Formats: sequence, structure tokens, C-alpha cells
Amino acid sequence: MDRGKAICQELKKAGIHHIVWLPDSETHFIHAAMLGDPEMKVVQVCREGEAVAICAGLHLGGKRGAVLVENQGLFDSGNELKWAIRLNLPMLLLVGYLGYKHLQSPPQAGASSLFQGRGQDYTEPFLRAFDISYYLVNSNEDVSLVESACEEAWQTLKPVALLLTSADDYVPGT
Repeated sequence: MDRGKAICQELKKAGIHHIVWLPDSETHFIHAAMLGDPEMKVVQVCREGEAVAICAGLHLGGKRGAVLVENQGLFDSGNELKWAIRLNLPMLLLVGYLGYKHLQSPPQAGASSLFQGRGQDYTEPFLRAFDISYYLVNSNEDVSLVESACEEAWQTLKPVALLLTSADDYVPGT
């Protein structure tokens, strides 16, 4: 089973049938799976903060939802995340980890050390600043982390993130 379908299956096992989504490039592998699954209700938004707010509303209405956005957009949702945390609103954040594979590349000769390695990306420091737990889903074997992340979100009553890397060797900008 491909990673997108496997993630959708794990979401459904965890009681999540709503995905609030802003289209992005890194997680396009999951788009066909979620849109083609009749048990999944997909809510497309125009802004990442809207996704967090709608997912919070789903929780208040007795439903479980997940937010699906790219890491660059996650930064834009900080205010809404702050309120979700303060109000004890659990939710699963599915975050496309744009550029993760590039961050793992060996340093290039002559390149400034400022732009090499994990220091150039703010995804993990951003999540740590908000005290949001996160898990890396970098392979099909990591899909089992969906269950752990969902359990943690609903036990701690706060957002938990799954950082999703491309499932098809997508290179940003291509």
C-alpha cells in the first residue's frame, strides 16, 4: 500500500474522518488517497490558520480532525496554534516537511555553513517553541506513528505534529 493510503487508513482507525487541508507540494502523495476515500471528508481552506481554527471547531463539535499543511504555512498559523494550546484543543497536524531531504544532504564545498544542515530550517524549532510534540514520517514503516501521535494529542489535549517527507522523491521547485 502506498504511504498516502496507509496514512488515511491509520487516520480512520484513530477516528479521524475530517482532513482540513491547504494544498501543497510536499504532501501531494496523500492528496489522491484522501480525495479518493469516500470515508474521508476533506475541507479545503485558503490559509493555514483557517485550517487550525476549523479543526478546533470540529473538536468542539465532537469530531476528530487533522490539519494537513506544508511546514512553511505552519509558521503562518502560530496565533491559531497558540489558542488551540491554551484552550486544550487536541488535533493532529500533518505537516509536509518541505526541504527535509535537502537538509540531510552532505555539505557542499564552498557553501556558507549558515545554510547547511538542519539549522536552515525552522520547522522543528517552531514546534518546540510551542511545546508541540512531533514525529517524523520519512518512510512507509513510519506510518505506524500516526496512532501514537493521535493517542498523544487526545491524552494531552494539545496539538501533535507528524512531519511528512515526500513519498515519491519530489524535489521542491521542480
